Amino acid sequence: MVVKRTVSAVIIISLIAAFLLSLSSSSLMVVEASEVEYRLNYEYAKLWVNQDGTVDLMYVISITCIKGKITYVKVGQPTGDFTIGEATDEEGRSLRVTDVSDGEYYGVKVYLYTPLETGETAVFTLTTNVGRMVWEDEGNPGNVGVLFIPCWWDVTVGELKVAVVLPEGVAKENVKCTPDWDNAYIDPEEAGRLVVYWERTNLKPNEKLSFGVSFPKEYVSRYETRGKGVDWWTVGVTVFGGLIFIVGVGSVLHTFRKRRYVRPTMLMEALGVRRGLTAVEASYLLDLPPTKIVTEILYSLLKKKAVWVTATKPTLRLTVMKEFRDKTGTHQVPLRYYEKSFLKAVKRDGTLDEAKLAETINLIRDTVEDKLRGYCRKDTIAYYRKVVAEAWKQVEQAGTPELASKAYDENLLWILLDEDLDSKTGKTFKDKTFNPAIDWWWYWYIYTHYHPHPQYKPKLPTTTIQLPPIPGSDFANTIATAIENTANNIVSDIEKFTNSVLPPPKTERTSRNPAHHKASCVCACAACACVCACVSCACACASGGVGSNVDNTEA
Repeated sequence: MVVKRTVSAVIIISLIAAFLLSLSSSSLMVVEASEVEYRLNYEYAKLWVNQDGTVDLMYVISITCIKGKITYVKVGQPTGDFTIGEATDEEGRSLRVTDVSDGEYYGVKVYLYTPLETGETAVFTLTTNVGRMVWEDEGNPGNVGVLFIPCWWDVTVGELKVAVVLPEGVAKENVKCTPDWDNAYIDPEEAGRLVVYWERTNLKPNEKLSFGVSFPKEYVSRYETRGKGVDWWTVGVTVFGGLIFIVGVGSVLHTFRKRRYVRPTMLMEALGVRRGLTAVEASYLLDLPPTKIVTEILYSLLKKKAVWVTATKPTLRLTVMKEFRDKTGTHQVPLRYYEKSFLKAVKRDGTLDEAKLAETINLIRDTVEDKLRGYCRKDTIAYYRKVVAEAWKQVEQAGTPELASKAYDENLLWILLDEDLDSKTGKTFKDKTFNPAIDWWWYWYIYTHYHPHPQYKPKLPTTTIQLPPIPGSDFANTIATAIENTANNIVSDIEKFTNSVLPPPKTERTSRNPAHHKASCVCACAACACVCACVSCACACASGGVGSNVDNTEA
């Protein structure tokens, strides 16, 4: 009799909750379908469960404007306890973001780099760190778990992929999932951590899917527990994060099931190419030796006229230009993070502090590894090899020696990444002359220090002198010698320097500290339709939407 009454109560509460949910969802956004229409091509979500109990969450979203103009996209977050990391578009450009949480709606507004017009598509990545997502799993004693509902939309979602990277040490046989995973694999790109993976296609408008993972609690140092003193069998409804979850009883409880291992056919790591890396960052990705990466930075600074090389033997000696001595650059010529780090390695006598150079390489390594997180390394490497090939193509297709020389200068940092630099330069300029400009400091460094018979040796190439065109073969030989000697002389002990930056990158980063807001619910054992019901407080999320301006017209 008690069970019958409880089930009846649940049915009534379910109907009420469904009605309230429809009201809640509709109030999240100001819908102006007549003004803005869009299509959600795909939504990829990747979660890293951190040892400290927080979760790093990354969304990769592709959206197409069908009608009107889209200026920003709202992306819902699982809880109100989140900290925004960054947002970038497919070209690697940083996007402005704001926290637009309001009441029980938690979300981030991502402003597109340029507004989307009808027929245009944008792809962007958003990362956040979310607290209060790992909960005690009372249905599986000794376990904790995460239940995640990806951001839903009021339009059809063409493709949804979800991957959860579990803490280091979690084994596949210790994991329970709901629903069954589509794949589970050890990912070498995640330092050998276990990844569970799901994918779905053609989600209906406002369709919400949940994905749960339960694992032994000793792999996290912190997790949430449900409150005491509440009779959750009669309460029946948990309100959390703007969503209303229905208590499931008896038949709606699903048992965790594990599937045999299947070799992954599509990893969530393979979210596509990581565009937007600079040539210096790509030099790390393409596995150039540390001394070559430092050489690449030197040429980058020469192109910006930030340094001048005063001596090359026994090691390089530099002069930092006055306007760059504060290591920050100028308004007209800003410096990148690795250029600033390089300048900090220049000692008062102009020699280079090799320990600080090693720190610069390590900084590039860590930054690139962080930028690659969630992207396909193999495809990204192939992409940047094509960028190098395209740089050569622009030089080779230039119609005149002047244009070819100009294209060589403009693409220099990419060209330097080519292992066949000397032979390709010789081939490209075989029947051409090289016409340097007076403000190409990188060239005058090469010419001054490595040409066998330099006619012009400036302290600084700032005069108006203009040398006649140089035979292409001479230029090819000179630049090949310069690159090799620079790499060999940039530090005193190449082996020692290389060993100082050889440790493999750690793909697991330290989590950002989330802003701990008060919990908006207490987890209930029966508050979710799965055995790990006590994880239900982690499955809150919120819808997404788009807008044409800051204040109104959202869809």
